[in-house]
Amino acid sequence: MAMNTGTVSLEIQSMLHALEAGQKDDARAQAQSILGRAPGEPNASQVLAMLLLQEGKARDALPHLEAADRAAPHHPPILNMMGSALKRLDRIDDAREQFGRAIAQDAQFIDARLNLAQLDFDEARIEDAKSSYDFVLDLQPNNVTAIVGRGRVALALHETEQVRDLMEQALRLQPGHGLASLTLAAAYLRLEEFESAVELALPLVTEDQLSAINRAYAAGHVADAYDRLGLYDKAFEHYALANDLQADQFENFGSFDASPFSPAVVENLSRHLESATTISVPPCGAGARMPVFLVGFPRSGTTLIEQILMSHPKITSFDEHTALSDTCFDLYVGDDALNKFDELDEHACADRRDRYWQEINKLGELDDDAVFLDKLPLNSVFLPAIAKIFPRAKVLFALRDPRDVVLSCFQQRFGMNVAMYQLLSLETAAQYYDATMKLAMKARSMNEFALQVVRYETVVANTEDEARRAIEFIGLEWDPAVMSYRENARARAISTPSAPQVVEPIYTRSQGKWKNYAVQMAIVDEILEPWVERFGYA
Repeated sequence: MAMNTGTVSLEIQSMLHALEAGQKDDARAQAQSILGRAPGEPNASQVLAMLLLQEGKARDALPHLEAADRAAPHHPPILNMMGSALKRLDRIDDAREQFGRAIAQDAQFIDARLNLAQLDFDEARIEDAKSSYDFVLDLQPNNVTAIVGRGRVALALHETEQVRDLMEQALRLQPGHGLASLTLAAAYLRLEEFESAVELALPLVTEDQLSAINRAYAAGHVADAYDRLGLYDKAFEHYALANDLQADQFENFGSFDASPFSPAVVENLSRHLESATTISVPPCGAGARMPVFLVGFPRSGTTLIEQILMSHPKITSFDEHTALSDTCFDLYVGDDALNKFDELDEHACADRRDRYWQEINKLGELDDDAVFLDKLPLNSVFLPAIAKIFPRAKVLFALRDPRDVVLSCFQQRFGMNVAMYQLLSLETAAQYYDATMKLAMKARSMNEFALQVVRYETVVANTEDEARRAIEFIGLEWDPAVMSYRENARARAISTPSAPQVVEPIYTRSQGKWKNYAVQMAIVDEILEPWVERFGYA
């Protein structure tokens, strides 16, 4: 910890010895004493920041790290710790900058390399993460953290056999490593070695050394294996356990309404539009660029449809993003939101279109003649805003049997936000589906959208016919490359839970899956039955 800044005082040495001995209270008291006499002293600032980070107080730790950086600029451990604090505060770009500064000072600083790799992995920058992990493994072939990280990258890239090899290597080096065991269990699922997945993942569900979120993943892996083994009651029990673990960790989302996706906001806009018959659409210049929106509800087949369509050389799509919700946020959230929505005029809509495309251009290169496919299932709640801001946009609306949709949502481990929190129980998932469909169908009835329904079941039964129909709707000529979507998907890191499925040959085992859980699903029959009837699944 101590930096080579000349003679280190006895008090600083004592503080560092206390820290190394695990005497945190003594180390904290001595650090505070030093900083009281020498504000910004880098060793004391760094020690205090480390202790605060260990307590989960990243916001309090950051000023001490900034002070340490001013006093001892370009010191890699300080920069690395600052990056960790910024990441916890969700300041991702700033965190990446600090990890980069640390590496620029010491290219072989392993901690910063590993932190940057994890950051890139979390942000779906899979190739960047792969490069960082490979760099570390070139220097330290037996670095277990790097081996496990590289295995998780291989899983994202569908290199399942390599995952097995890497995780077995990690477990030989460090038996019982929780994340290695968890990742290997995921690989067993993909290899259809379901008994092995249960054997490995089941003990992890109660493993105190794992975070609650990773224990939820372990319970989910057990549930997935039981599901494939036909042990549906056991599967449901473990899906429920996985969701309960997540619900406990993210309970703040249960009452969070400051999001356009929150149930209260969705229902509020539905009420606002209830008595209206049309949505007023301001004039829109003929040259305004329009995306194609692919919407619906999670687990309705949008990832499969996206992978098929973006195999067309003229169609570009990026990973799921928030460009549309950022553009429309203040039309949905806030005391004056509905007035703003009603009062949108030609200039305001043009300004919002410009803001939308600025956000899209940050995501990647977009050719002038490319058709941009904006895929996010729950952007269906923005259909009223799309009607105003993108009046000539084409919309593909993914449909699937509502009972299969709600069950499948319940069975996933999504990255958590206010919308995904609703999917942690069958009841709230069904209620959220009901609210979303009410708003989407109301918007559709009020405007003559260029909208085409794409049914998941039909895509599975007649993939090429449905792909041709969608390509024609978009306005492009057919290209045989579209049917190479599986090969193309294997080359991509897909961040949704559907990633393992879209690289497999088309299968039908997910159709009518709700029947295996008919007893458990009975609790939501009344909510879903109107949609089952309306969408033709009765």
